[in-house]
Amino acid sequence: MILAHASDPHVGSVHDTALAAAFAALPAALGSVRPAPGLLLLTGDLTDHGDAVEYRRLGALLEPLGVRCLVVAGNHDDPAVLRAELPQLLGAPADAAGSPAAWTETADGVLLVGLDSSSGTLGEVQLAWLDGVLAAATGPALVVLHHPPFPTGLAQLDTEWPLTDAAALRAVVARHPSVAAVLCGHDHRHIATRLDGAVPMVSAPALSWRPHLDLRADVALTPSAEPAALLVHVVDELGLRTHHLALGG
Repeated sequence: MILAHASDPHVGSVHDTALAAAFAALPAALGSVRPAPGLLLLTGDLTDHGDAVEYRRLGALLEPLGVRCLVVAGNHDDPAVLRAELPQLLGAPADAAGSPAAWTETADGVLLVGLDSSSGTLGEVQLAWLDGVLAAATGPALVVLHHPPFPTGLAQLDTEWPLTDAAALRAVVARHPSVAAVLCGHDHRHIATRLDGAVPMVSAPALSWRPHLDLRADVALTPSAEPAALLVHVVDELGLRTHHLALGG
């Protein structure tokens, strides 16, 4: 399986001009990959305010790409409005997960499980649902959500907007060897690590803006001049391999 992965478009934010340039560069970037990715993931903060108009604008930006797109909800999103306005960008609904924005989809033999971390917490109901879905998986699985379930080293992100039950999510994932990776966003940068040295966990850079790489404990996030980019993941019998692809330039 080959899939593209980007994050945090924040449609409706002050960064919409930069976002438009990133979307204008997406067709050429996706077209440069051979074989072409069969799927584009957007891992949350799809809009800046979670309103219907912004979701419709996102749908209009994605439609010309001509590739299947799946999204998850971030802390700037409204899960119910997202499901109502863009159901085509969500996989099969999962009532047992307790969120209208949780979903599953199988593509090229890989199970994708979309989680709703819009509140900053997954919760026991959603984690129990995930545990059951992964237990029933018969092939490789990808767990997809907005918040990274690991410390990023970006102090403001880790202290002000963390995933509060990240340890519980890591414990669920660790029980299931079928999980090939955890894919996320939220930090606006490409960051990769491994869960207990095993399962890859990868966040994608934002389409809207990228912060300076400043790892000091007392520094807030500020926009940098780094170009937009997307990730291209290959999932096969070897596991996960990730390529970084700049947009434009």
